[in-house]
Amino acid sequence: MKLKGFTFCSSTPAFCLTKKLSKPIFFPMYIWFKSLHIIAMVTWFAGLFYMFRLFVYHTENKEDASRVDLLKIMSYRLYKYITTPGMVATWIFGLCTLSQASYLMSAHWFQVKFVLLLVLSGYHGFVGKTLKRYAADEVYLTSKQCRMLNEVPTLFLISIIILAVTKPF
Repeated sequence: MKLKGFTFCSSTPAFCLTKKLSKPIFFPMYIWFKSLHIIAMVTWFAGLFYMFRLFVYHTENKEDASRVDLLKIMSYRLYKYITTPGMVATWIFGLCTLSQASYLMSAHWFQVKFVLLLVLSGYHGFVGKTLKRYAADEVYLTSKQCRMLNEVPTLFLISIIILAVTKPF
């Protein structure tokens, strides 16, 4: 049986596909790692999408101490318990997926995706630094700046998904 660019291995067809000029992909582990990678990525992005929205609320309500205290707690918990673990799990399961399909490292689309992930991880660090500054009542961004920074993960998400799905080069 043939699929575009793949052939089934003769020894264990239910568990193995061979990409032309590459090592076999063992379905059970590859599919599980890839699934967990996608779940972790969704978690990471959910946190990234909401962090700067909370900073918008913080900026717009900096005179209301009780509301600011609640927003600080919400931001901290979101970053510590959802966003950061989502990023770590995305990297772990992405690298595990890559270990099952190492031929991807030579693909140009993957190299671009990898650079985007490194930059996105830097953005994650920037969010953490912003969180610390806001926690110390150093509201240094305007509401408009927070709204603009809130769109950054969207650009990464669109670019990364298009690269991963279309594999354009």
